[in-house]
Amino acid sequence: MRYTSVGRRAIVMAGVIFALGCGGAAVSGPDGGGNPPPPPPPPPPANTIRVTNNAFTPGSITVARGATVTWDWDTCTTSSDPYGGGETCVTHSVAMDDGSASSAAQSKGSYAQQFNTAGTYAYHCAVHGAAMSGKVVVQ
Repeated sequence: MRYTSVGRRAIVMAGVIFALGCGGAAVSGPDGGGNPPPPPPPPPPANTIRVTNNAFTPGSITVARGATVTWDWDTCTTSSDPYGGGETCVTHSVAMDDGSASSAAQSKGSYAQQFNTAGTYAYHCAVHGAAMSGKVVVQ
């Protein structure tokens, strides 16, 4: 009889441990602590191009005649080294291939240009050349 009681307790205890383990996994978040995942970032404003390290995102954008396109720089990374390395930023620019306009070479901020005439406007980063390029299509 004693062995039956011990066996039942072991089975009950195993069930409790299993239930707790499964219950914890069912409600845990990405950090394992039960916190829900963070919401996705909001979409960028219309007619906005992100300037990242060695890329324009999106690489091609189509806008209506008279629209203003804004390039927003997102090239900085934060270092967590123990010596206080801080922030590292990469300098880029926006230069129209036809030479009609260009931004300053910068690592933060934004640049905006209005497009009043239909056509395709190719541009590149004056710092990195054709390897970092994009286009604005104006309808």
